[in-house]
Amino acid sequence: MDLIPDDFAKVPLGTFNESACSPAVPSGSWDGVRIDAPRQITLDVGDPVMLPICGYYLVPVLSAMDDSRLIVELTRAADGKLLRGILHEEGENEPDEPPPDDAPELSRESLQGVSTGGYFNIDAQRYLAESLEPDRYAVVVIYAGMRSNPVQVEIIRR
Repeated sequence: MDLIPDDFAKVPLGTFNESACSPAVPSGSWDGVRIDAPRQITLDVGDPVMLPICGYYLVPVLSAMDDSRLIVELTRAADGKLLRGILHEEGENEPDEPPPDDAPELSRESLQGVSTGGYFNIDAQRYLAESLEPDRYAVVVIYAGMRSNPVQVEIIRR
């Protein structure tokens, strides 16, 4: 399998750290989701399909609390079919130790105006019900009700 740019082949998928392929974080006051993915994936016969997506989010804590699913949407160019996968929070970012018993309870009011951010590196194919076929796809990620920038990916089989 060849990826363009080829740095995506080195990204440790399933992790939540900044990587060489993480998108640039907008400067200034900003909330949202940014993603990047390879422009082209060329598969050899027998290669499993993999679609790495690297991203960054900065969203209101309350929105993330209300919906912590990360949704991947791909629109296939050939027929306009929408493919959708959902990544549920898997506990990767949970603290190793729970808060002490005497820690104050956080109320929704105390979290008003507070944002949370982080990186993600996923294989979108892992969360889709069907295997991606050679074609062009428009890819977006939705987290906490916010849509990412769209990216275009082309999958080719040799």
